[in-house]
Amino acid sequence: MEQRNNLVLHGTETFSRGALDNVALESGAVVLDSSAGRYLPYGSYTTPEFAMPAFCNLNVSWNASAPHNTMVEVRCRVYAGNTWTGWLSFGKWAPDYPRCSIKAQSEDGLVFLMGDTVTVATPGGGTGIQLQVNLSTNDDKATPAVRLLAAAVRPLAWEKHNGHPLNRRLYLPEYCLSAHDPSFGREMDLPLVMAALMNRYGEDILPEEVAYAMEDKATSSTGNAAFAAAAAGCCGYPCWQAWMDLADLRAQIHDDCSIAVRVERRVRGQRDPVGVWMGLRGFGHDDAVLADFVLLNDPTADSDGAVNCTMALSDFMRYFTGRAIALRPKQREVAADLPNRVRCDLTRAEDGSYFFEQRGQQDPLPEDFSGWAAYAVHDGVAHATTAHRTFRRMERTPEGGLLFPPEQLAAGGRCSVYAVDQTGRMRVAEVRLPAPPKPAAEPAAPQQDPSTVQSGL
Repeated sequence: MEQRNNLVLHGTETFSRGALDNVALESGAVVLDSSAGRYLPYGSYTTPEFAMPAFCNLNVSWNASAPHNTMVEVRCRVYAGNTWTGWLSFGKWAPDYPRCSIKAQSEDGLVFLMGDTVTVATPGGGTGIQLQVNLSTNDDKATPAVRLLAAAVRPLAWEKHNGHPLNRRLYLPEYCLSAHDPSFGREMDLPLVMAALMNRYGEDILPEEVAYAMEDKATSSTGNAAFAAAAAGCCGYPCWQAWMDLADLRAQIHDDCSIAVRVERRVRGQRDPVGVWMGLRGFGHDDAVLADFVLLNDPTADSDGAVNCTMALSDFMRYFTGRAIALRPKQREVAADLPNRVRCDLTRAEDGSYFFEQRGQQDPLPEDFSGWAAYAVHDGVAHATTAHRTFRRMERTPEGGLLFPPEQLAAGGRCSVYAVDQTGRMRVAEVRLPAPPKPAAEPAAPQQDPSTVQSGL
């Protein structure tokens, strides 16, 4: 457990304090119970009831492994107005399942869930919470495994602390909106930041892989922070949402942890301030002006090179909403569901399109493919991460192939081709496009024999 308004549950000892119904504890995770070597189809785990400081907002997170044909559903209930609400579901979750957030509310309508946030409008706020996770499988040889549950509340009377001044900088890769999949618009900021938080530990995941693994199908967006934390958990990283003050942020940076922060600021083209997720890189002090500053990665910058930015601490505290996502280094003993990549060959068809091929069999993109397909030319530069390469979109043909732009076919060269489907699964292939024929050399002009030239008088 962290600060009182941020509750993080993990490990056998902590989970053993809850109620287990057709589930068991295995290697520190909640899994379905088994009988005669077969997993039961359904089970649930319920935490104890937790008293919290009076709050107006609640955010719940989970980290779980969910193999094919398994899923988890996390629910919560709130104690407000001297009574418990019914269970509010955050939607069913699995990496290869079409995840949808659910809108729900209490009987009196004063406690309601939208997307990733529970809002409590009851006078006096909420003062207690309880979490529940339902596990299910359609394969008696496979079970989901819940490794972490977390709840974070924004107190009504939040006594914020500044902590001790800190002078520390962390490395964080720079990714900007303009260089990546435009399908999700400005809400691609969260996948970009999440990819950077993991890639600083050497993961080398593409923001597009994160985006399609956390997409909320109910809104066709990537703004759901609960799904973002779950996607990072599928990659093996302990990750959860939190409400933090300056002291919390400084403590996380001091401990070398990755942090995403939510700020309200004006963005080009928007009249009113909008929420933007940024990566927190550290803190510093400018002796020349005797002022503290904050180091951030702003994905709304014009280019990767402009993502790193510095903001005066006083300005940052004015824009910082208190919402944060904490991410810790990957645990070696945890099996990861993501990234899910398939190495393929790429073959050219008679019509000039290219098809993925596996073990000699053509593997066309399915009709319902709605992900991201792009290629990157090998430019001879040693990029820090794959996501730093320059990507160009590709068009899917009705037959499931891919088309290179005419200008790239004319130029030729070696390319990497990527296709991320709507579950986050990625096909990747290398191909060398034929080099264009060299133009025929013009015949050399005849040269005059110097011996025939008469010298002037």
